[in-house]
Amino acid sequence: MPPIDDMLDPKHYVNALKPPLEAENLPPWCYTDEGFHRLEIERVFMKVWNFVGRGDLLPNPGDYLAADVAGIPILLTRNEKGVIKAFANSCRHRGTQLLTGEGNCKAIVCPYHHWAFTLDGGLISAGGMEDTVGFEMQDNGLIPVRLETWADFLFVNFDPQAESLTSYLGELPSHIASYDFPNLVTTRRKVWDVACNWKLYLENQRESYHIPAVHRQSLGDQMAAPIDAVGAWSGSLIPVAQTAALLKGDTSPFPPIASRSGSALEGSHFLSLYPSTYFVATSDCFWWMEIRPRGAAQIELVVGSGFPRETAARPDFEEIAERYYRRWDMTHAEDNVICERQQAGITSPLALPGRLARREWGVNAVDRWIVEQLLDGHGSETQAAAE
Repeated sequence: MPPIDDMLDPKHYVNALKPPLEAENLPPWCYTDEGFHRLEIERVFMKVWNFVGRGDLLPNPGDYLAADVAGIPILLTRNEKGVIKAFANSCRHRGTQLLTGEGNCKAIVCPYHHWAFTLDGGLISAGGMEDTVGFEMQDNGLIPVRLETWADFLFVNFDPQAESLTSYLGELPSHIASYDFPNLVTTRRKVWDVACNWKLYLENQRESYHIPAVHRQSLGDQMAAPIDAVGAWSGSLIPVAQTAALLKGDTSPFPPIASRSGSALEGSHFLSLYPSTYFVATSDCFWWMEIRPRGAAQIELVVGSGFPRETAARPDFEEIAERYYRRWDMTHAEDNVICERQQAGITSPLALPGRLARREWGVNAVDRWIVEQLLDGHGSETQAAAE
């Protein structure tokens, strides 16, 4: 394992940047070393747009949602005018985390010394600070975090100089617009703790090579066709005639999304939205995965799912939706186990990078994007060496 000041040397990533059938995956220490993980936070997560949830998770004024990006706590609120705001989830007094979970409040009150803030982040109460020299209420509001939305999906960015979300997403919104995401409502979120590196989990989602072995009983095999991506994403289309959100052998009376057109009529879209979100749109619903790093070898996995408003309003919705939830719970449990076993193996000091199969081209896409962000200017040199 190289020292941290050598980890950004392009020589380590030459093989990862080769074309898929000539490439290897990243060096094992990229999945295990805490120093490398800190570089990822600094050079990737702090610089790009990160998905943090759906707007319909905060339907009413006063609603809040505590989230995080790679362990950096943030707070989402919907103010009295119905506008969603994002802030650092840290009191301006001495840094205490202000809120956890989700709920509704009239003001954000710090549990430590009872400083209080409006839903717009302004400080409105700081009892006991009257004698503090030069203290001004207006100078001590919550630290805002840049937030932009696409189709009710919420994204934050810590870099004020970063490109717009629209530019970052590239052609993704137009590519899958016919699913009519503003009309789809979130119906469930479930959280797992998984003992693996965040990249291993994302790579797992981006390849179909493991499906016949890991999901043999639950899904059966699925062949994926690559999608040409412009923007910070990669993906594939799996040509299934019906919904991809049921276990093998299950059926559902839920109708398809009527607005679908183009490639959405040809199959289901399985998409990686960088850095750490996975997103699936199928004929009658959608689901997403927030892969939240908790250090180099641990993630919090948040799986959300949603359906068209008219489907969610059906009297039999909860009963039928259990078939979908059963599919997601079973297949994620299978992926969780295999990713933990991969993490255990790749931690070995004897582990080496491995070659990729035809059905693992998505692993190469993930690795290439990450390396390009990390090197920030050196990537062109590395790419030239790879070619």
